Amino acid sequence: MKMKMRMKKVLAVILAATMLLSLSACRTPSEFYHEVVLGETSPNGKKAKKESDNKEDKTEDKKEDKTEESTEDVEYAEEENQEFQDFLWDYFEKSVTSDTIEYKSSIKDPSSYPDIVMEEATLGDARMDQEAVAESKKEDEEFLDDLLAFEDAELTEDERFTYECLKRDMEINMHKYDNIYFYDPFTPMRGVQEGLTSSLTDFAFDNKQDVENYITMIGQIRDYFGELIKFEYEKSDAGYFMSDSIADDVIEQCDEFMKNKDDHVLIESFDEKVEAVDFLSEDEKADFKEQNKTAVLDVIIPAYEDLKSALEELKGTSQNDLGLPGYDGGKQYYADYIFPKYSSSAKTPEEEIEVMDKRWDDLILQMTAIYYSNSEAYEWYVDHSEDAFEKYDEMDIEELVNFLQENCMDDYPLEGSIPFNIKYMSDSVAKISDSTLAYYQVCPVDDPDYNLIVVNGLHDTDLFNTLAHEGTPGHMFQFWYFRNTNPNPARSVAFNLGYIEGWAVYSSNDVLKNFDFEGGNEYGSVIGQLAQIDMDLSYLMIGRVDLGVNYEGWDKNDIADYLKGKVAEGNEESAAEELMNTVIGDPGAYLSYTTGFYEMEELRQYAENELGSKFDAKEYHKTVLDAGSCQFDMLKKKIDEYISENK
Repeated sequence: MKMKMRMKKVLAVILAATMLLSLSACRTPSEFYHEVVLGETSPNGKKAKKESDNKEDKTEDKKEDKTEESTEDVEYAEEENQEFQDFLWDYFEKSVTSDTIEYKSSIKDPSSYPDIVMEEATLGDARMDQEAVAESKKEDEEFLDDLLAFEDAELTEDERFTYECLKRDMEINMHKYDNIYFYDPFTPMRGVQEGLTSSLTDFAFDNKQDVENYITMIGQIRDYFGELIKFEYEKSDAGYFMSDSIADDVIEQCDEFMKNKDDHVLIESFDEKVEAVDFLSEDEKADFKEQNKTAVLDVIIPAYEDLKSALEELKGTSQNDLGLPGYDGGKQYYADYIFPKYSSSAKTPEEEIEVMDKRWDDLILQMTAIYYSNSEAYEWYVDHSEDAFEKYDEMDIEELVNFLQENCMDDYPLEGSIPFNIKYMSDSVAKISDSTLAYYQVCPVDDPDYNLIVVNGLHDTDLFNTLAHEGTPGHMFQFWYFRNTNPNPARSVAFNLGYIEGWAVYSSNDVLKNFDFEGGNEYGSVIGQLAQIDMDLSYLMIGRVDLGVNYEGWDKNDIADYLKGKVAEGNEESAAEELMNTVIGDPGAYLSYTTGFYEMEELRQYAENELGSKFDAKEYHKTVLDAGSCQFDMLKKKIDEYISENK
């Protein structure tokens, strides 16, 4: 999953990367926090050993209420409801045929689903005019109405869970129409312009038709951008255009993309892929290369020029330089749509703020306890934190992924090993994706054994945490496992980011918690704990600022006040400005990691408290993975069943 790796850039460049323990000047917890300044960090680490007992107490009553509700006796049908199965199939078919890139990433072998056919290669419908939005809203309303028709239908247990998951997702999704102008297609992190390079370089050529489809698609890019640029003008007229600072960030991305036109990354990567196939003749390869080069120079780069020109023209029309609360209805939109969509949490923003504020204090106490109980280990980590991972950074990537599978999966339901391939970015792609260490390319629905981890060879540190997150027990294991449970295809296209990223952060931190880092000394058992706290604070800081800005209405001064004592004195203002740009540019983006992780951890603690000595980590993880991607209140129903069966 690529967005997780974007965390690397934000945390390192901004400040959220509080590599709190990495400064040799730090000697006590007090000094430690006052001397924190930006540092290198991985997008993954975090959790401290102990979670707030008080937080657990405060939510216990609500948990018990939900448990009673979810464990009521429910009568399920013994046979599948064919009408509902047909409904789910139609949903799956529509999802995977929305565009050719989605189809290709979801279905590796078209013969797996012969009834699903892409009539023509397409990037999808980019129209955002009022008529198109109204049409989309109507379609979603009709889909929800059709879904709700099964509310009282006889469904199997699996069908009922699928129904409830889809219902919850659609109820949240409908809130995007509360004000469509809050959506922006060109954001620094999630924008179309940012993700295009990886989408095209990752597009696999398995046959000649794939190459032809690719050429057809890239020929549509300028028109596709054109429709979205029209929407930017409409947003500007309505008073919702992005702030100048965000526009500058996107313009900078456009400039970076348009460098080196003749040996552009999309020319070089295409040539490399075409040369590697054996189903094209030399003449065909030469012809496709020429078609691609022409499209890059005459279609794709001009599309970015169009975008840059439009943003430059529209700069200065923004009527809000703050977060969503700076708009009428923005705070409610964040609460109803952004927060639940990206966190997968049923909590309110106020509840999550309380969780985060309490967690900071808990982490400080945990670190203090480590310092006073084992000051020598603490001091060693302060001075040698990167040395603790040096052994693993020196491993070959494939060797390290195998090492994690063989040594860190005792508490996870993995039998045997997961097949995978490692792909290194070309030099041109690696340079343009400098902030990305690696990412997992989600396996197709029809081939869970087709696992690919894409690695940026320009980086040679932080590999242990990165590959635990992207590989095992993180994303690769998560998707491979669920695909192998043979779920209804409709469940395989669900992407609840809080669940997905929450699992990867939770499981990779579970590795840190339980792994004894050798480091050439006696402090191995403490290193993982310190690394956890370090990463947890990084996630926590940026997640809390997101809530502060986009829900509570913080400005830069409020962020600077929050950062006092958390970053090096004197750096608060510059750090506040960078964080402000990050969270107003892509509201809620990091909640998938922060809140998603905390929800995963909370459910684990809940199950342990309920079962005591009967708790089994492997069985618990199996329950979480069997559920598949869903909102956390839906996952809790599965956890309640697990608890009820094992008490």
